[in-house]
Amino acid sequence: MQTLFKNAKIVDIKTGACFEKDIFVKDGKFIKIANVISSKNFEKNEIFDLEDNFVFSPFVNSFCDSKMAFERCYGFDCDKKLLPDVQNLMQVKNLLAGAIACDFANLNENEQIKFEGKNFALLQDVDLKNDSELEDFSNRVAKEKSRVFVRAGLSLDELGTVDLQHKKSLTRVLEDFGILDRNPTIVCGNCFEKDDLELFSQYDCKFCITPSADGKFGRRPVNLLSLKNKDLCIGMGSGESFEVDFFAFMRQVLMSQRGMFEDENCLSEQEIFEIATNSALLGEDFAVEEGKNANFVVVKGGSSLYANALKTLVWEKSKRDVIMTVKNGEILQKNGKIFMQNLPEYDRIMLDLQQRLRRN
Repeated sequence: MQTLFKNAKIVDIKTGACFEKDIFVKDGKFIKIANVISSKNFEKNEIFDLEDNFVFSPFVNSFCDSKMAFERCYGFDCDKKLLPDVQNLMQVKNLLAGAIACDFANLNENEQIKFEGKNFALLQDVDLKNDSELEDFSNRVAKEKSRVFVRAGLSLDELGTVDLQHKKSLTRVLEDFGILDRNPTIVCGNCFEKDDLELFSQYDCKFCITPSADGKFGRRPVNLLSLKNKDLCIGMGSGESFEVDFFAFMRQVLMSQRGMFEDENCLSEQEIFEIATNSALLGEDFAVEEGKNANFVVVKGGSSLYANALKTLVWEKSKRDVIMTVKNGEILQKNGKIFMQNLPEYDRIMLDLQQRLRRN
């Protein structure tokens, strides 16, 4: 399978510079990226004109929970029969937003999910776990070599309960049970203090911020400057939000951090864009480069107030401007139309959900 994408405006996330290139994709990989690539060896249906629109690595929704997001949004339980449709709908919402997502819906400590061939395990509600439960989880993920996500540090009440039950801080509990040895990703983590972050940095932990969920529940996005100063790897997720818009997420975090420190230079558009497209939390390495897997998103270009493409993308764009999402060379959505083979019944899913909503 081969595809030629003509007239792409590739954005360098490190600098904001744009390069007008043609992109040749074959068997899921970037084969050639050049100023001009001849189309004579391609069939008509293998050529797509991107019309000088922006092209960059896809957003990475490192942590979302479609089940909880659906229940919080619509106010009724998502049962086992409904869950597959809800998960498919969340996948569609991510594709329309230009994001590749890892969905932890309905996952408990005795289960794991696979994403891109890797095992993922989730630890949450640490304040409700006893020593035996934590030890069982630690042993299982070590045996299965799972990548661990820890949903913790959401509230001061949680930290206080752990301290009361285990006679030590939550971070020390995670250390003592070997969770930190798994190089985990900490989801949310709004309430951790300086000493906690220092301990995390000694174990090469990663962080996933969930700006939409944080704002919805009255929590501020975690202080990114503290994480940056510890050189911690940071990604972004939609968490418990049923709407996915990484442009809005980036703006929310920027305005929160800049307002907190009264300094617009404390966090740059380039830095927040790197966070939003950071695939390291899922063990990947997305980049629009020859030899890499062909993962990218196309966003509508046009006139702008800014000379820098990253400022344009952060402050002037929304999910409505995402016109194509490509994963491993396959166009999964184009202009709002879904092409995924495992989602042929998208219209039925929407109709069924609407009927369920009316009944409830």
